[in-house]
Amino acid sequence: MGKIADILADAGHNVTFLQPILYEYYAHKKVTKNPSIEVVNFEMDEEGKAAASDPSVFKIFWEAKGSKNPLSGAKVASAKLYKEFEHICRKMLTDKQLHQWILSNNFDSHISEAFDFCGLFLGDYLNLKSPIPMYSGVRCGAASYAVGEPIPLNYLPAEGSKYGEESTAFDRLNDILGLAAYHFHFGLLFDKQYEQAMKLTGGNVRTWQEILQRSTFFLTNSNPYLSFSTPTISKVIQVGGCTIDSPKSTELDAQFDKVMSLRETTILVSFGTVIQSSDMPAHFKRGLIDAFKMMPETTFVWKYEEEIEVPDNVVLSKWVPQPALLADSRLDVFVTHGGLGSTMEVGYAGVPSVMIPIFSDQGVNAEMLSRHGGAVVYNKFDLPDSEKLVDTFKMMLNNTDYKRNAHRLAEMLHNQPMDPKQILLKHCEFAARFGQVDTLEPYANKYNFIKFYCLDSLALVVFGFLFVLFLIYHSLFVVVNRFSMCSKLKAE
Repeated sequence: MGKIADILADAGHNVTFLQPILYEYYAHKKVTKNPSIEVVNFEMDEEGKAAASDPSVFKIFWEAKGSKNPLSGAKVASAKLYKEFEHICRKMLTDKQLHQWILSNNFDSHISEAFDFCGLFLGDYLNLKSPIPMYSGVRCGAASYAVGEPIPLNYLPAEGSKYGEESTAFDRLNDILGLAAYHFHFGLLFDKQYEQAMKLTGGNVRTWQEILQRSTFFLTNSNPYLSFSTPTISKVIQVGGCTIDSPKSTELDAQFDKVMSLRETTILVSFGTVIQSSDMPAHFKRGLIDAFKMMPETTFVWKYEEEIEVPDNVVLSKWVPQPALLADSRLDVFVTHGGLGSTMEVGYAGVPSVMIPIFSDQGVNAEMLSRHGGAVVYNKFDLPDSEKLVDTFKMMLNNTDYKRNAHRLAEMLHNQPMDPKQILLKHCEFAARFGQVDTLEPYANKYNFIKFYCLDSLALVVFGFLFVLFLIYHSLFVVVNRFSMCSKLKAE
């Protein structure tokens, strides 16, 4: 959201960035660059701070396996997410001083994340003009279905499914269950947040489905040249890549510039900010360190949150300038968890990558990137196997096909016909100017289940078919009966 604020401000718009502080350890991170942006931090109350999770809350996902029952797993996940958002959402929806301040600014439009629906409920409660929901992932099942996008079955694989020619009947069954669970997961979360908003506002909010349907556009962080090709509608706007800065605007500081020249080859290892490397199980960690030790001719830059003993060819850092490192020609391979931000960055950078998904949409992101030929997907449960890790790293370093394919994807992304930043900017300006555009909403959204799936039309076809069969049967019965009577009369 900070990058979006910068894009709008750089175009000359007055931008206010309301930043709810959900986790204290992210509170002081600067997420905007344009000095004209008014940044307003909305702090959690003491009760919320006491209930807030620490960075290690997600460490369970390191060893988490896919649920045998995806639907029950989705129910548990949605309840956990709701608990994370509950306190800050309650404060936002009940803080009258915040409401008065928002209304006094008379904003022309407001953009809010659709992963957590609280901001959109707040805007709806205050009757703010021209809401623009944005989903920070590629595709949110429940939200996509609500706005009228067709179900992506056979277009988008579920986690753990093979895609393309290798797909089997079992993979397609997994797709049905996985996509249903993904839809169920967010639908439950949004329903819980709607119940909370209804109680706190005295019923003065619309359903999340209606908010999405009546918004001018629904922005998603997908990109048609990187993401899986899926069926969509006119009001869903793909802006993936709008947050990527030009490589020319990224420079390494002296410390990292020196690190990149220590050895002939360099590999960056980062598992993002939500999942921390320091929370990695000991046997996973040992497998990685042993692999690093077996490749002394390669420098490994590892984003790691604590000080530990590592081989001489490993550089630990609590923070890394990831975009600048990816833009540096001396970087040979990127080892990543497959978060969408990192996936987008490495796609634009043209660096071969080893994708090690940990949880959520990371598995699909990894498959999405690997099909372009510049990345491989590595199972997290194979991290203890240091020899397999070394073979994978050496394959990426020695096989020039990965570098060539990664470069080709980067060239396509940098030269796509329409710049994602401009797509974002123009659609936001359009929404602020014209507000709700009824003709962008498919009328099919108003259909019930029977009409939407044409079951009434199908019933007419079936009835007509049965009626024709009845006429044929009746005609044959009459003919056979008369023939029998004639034969009987002749015999007599």
